[in-house]
Amino acid sequence: MSKSTLKKDYFWNTIGVFLQNATSPLLLIAITRINGIDTTGLFSFAFALSIVLFAFGLWGGRTYQVSDVKREFDHRSYIVARIILAVSMVAVAILFVLANGYDMYKSTVILVLVVYKAVESIADSIYGVLQVHNGLSYVGKSLLYKSALGLIAFLVVDILTGNIILSSIAIVLVNVIFVVLYDVHLARKFEDIRIKTNFIQVYVREAGAILKRTAVIFAVTFLATFSINIPRFFIDKYDSEQIGYFGILAMPITLIALFMSFILQPNMVQLTKMYGRGNYQEFKKVINKVMAVTLGFGVVVAIGTLVVGVPLLNTIFGVDFSQHKTELMIMIIGGIANAFVAIFIVLLTIMRKFKAQFYTLLCTNLLLVVVSSILVQGYGILAGVSLFALANIAQTIILMSVYSTILRKKSSE
Repeated sequence: MSKSTLKKDYFWNTIGVFLQNATSPLLLIAITRINGIDTTGLFSFAFALSIVLFAFGLWGGRTYQVSDVKREFDHRSYIVARIILAVSMVAVAILFVLANGYDMYKSTVILVLVVYKAVESIADSIYGVLQVHNGLSYVGKSLLYKSALGLIAFLVVDILTGNIILSSIAIVLVNVIFVVLYDVHLARKFEDIRIKTNFIQVYVREAGAILKRTAVIFAVTFLATFSINIPRFFIDKYDSEQIGYFGILAMPITLIALFMSFILQPNMVQLTKMYGRGNYQEFKKVINKVMAVTLGFGVVVAIGTLVVGVPLLNTIFGVDFSQHKTELMIMIIGGIANAFVAIFIVLLTIMRKFKAQFYTLLCTNLLLVVVSSILVQGYGILAGVSLFALANIAQTIILMSVYSTILRKKSSE
């Protein structure tokens, strides 16, 4: 692949991923302005739940598909696996809303947003086909166009109707149309991805094998995504009036995590090769730089938040956040720790140390569930953000210890 192609891929993919991740914050701003903070709370909770189920829908992610250079599995089998997961996402969402006894309006918002993410999950497997054929720039453009058109469609419908259900349906329709007319159309230029009915059994069997192979990666990714949503669930349960504020306070986490991914992702291939060749000192140097830059950015965000955070949120959302200044700062600290958790998850994945990640995240999340169920009821949003921050700090310390121990042992061999 030429340098110009690499630059083009990186440019478009970066823009596409950025706008995809910016969708939620931009929608929250619009909804707060158009519909009010109560509706923001409902939407942020529903969107967060859809993100958790999206992690389920992605399962092991696109990485395994793209790295299947020997073509052990047909691309159509990867697509079938995502279709199975997408249907499962919707089924789980239906069971969730029924189990919690939500009213029809809240249940419908949740289900529509889960369908939106289910469509994204299927599209991601088509992106895998494009990426294998050096078409990552097409992936970035697709994310950019879908995100931009989806935002416009949502805003237009919400302004005209004031109904976030209809607005969310508009986003779903934009995504479905774009997947069919753009993503599938492009992918078929490189490869035949039509699901042939006489090969369904083969696709399903291979899909099962794919899900089994990537189960550990899924478990770690899912648990990492779940952390922020544990206190969110209990705030919604015990103090639903505050859930809108919590959703907005959680927005800086996306900014910090996104910055970290922009720093780490371009170095992924290089780091994997370094570790595979036993070049541990260079590996450590690159990682130390990534962590230093991430920490530096986090400190800048923290200082900026301390100085202008509350006035900025007041101006953007038109809601008074002065009573939540402490919670905002705690959330920033938690967001910085969360970025480091993401870094160590990537590093331990490169090292192929999945069990350490899994048990660390499982135990801390279970503890977070128990403590949140007790403290959030009495202390509300302050307890929620504090517990999230403490859980991520604990995860960072444990995963950093595991990473350091493994690297030290490898270096001494």
